[in-house]
Amino acid sequence: MPAALRTGAARALGRAVTAAGLPAALGPTARRATVRASRTGGGDPAARDLVRRCYRTGRVWRGALLENSRYPDMAAELAALRRTRPLTAPTTVLAGHDGSAGRGALRWLGRQADLADRIGARFEVAEPAGHLVMLDRPDQVARAVMETSER
Repeated sequence: MPAALRTGAARALGRAVTAAGLPAALGPTARRATVRASRTGGGDPAARDLVRRCYRTGRVWRGALLENSRYPDMAAELAALRRTRPLTAPTTVLAGHDGSAGRGALRWLGRQADLADRIGARFEVAEPAGHLVMLDRPDQVARAVMETSER
């Protein structure tokens, strides 16, 4: 599907979701559930009043829909950019892993290790950690940043 069509569809869906009142009805609950599902432990550390104020509006929903509609194009643009402008700064790919031996988790680690190889980065696994590695392992994220900046 062409990018302009995906973008238009995302905008229309965002308007419809907002007009139907879904952000106000489900926004904070959906956000908290997503954060819990994206971590290996712990809940959502964000203040409830801030989550309510932000996620009850359609702005976040529209933004997420637009971001995801453009993801394939951004990935292609980044791949093309890497061919002409290789990454020269010290880089670390820090992949969150929940510690499981499931095929999906191991496939994810393999893809992240491949990415590190392709861009000439150091590869490190943060374990146990989910998608929100910065919440599950803030110490390891900080250490990876510091060690990378020292290289």
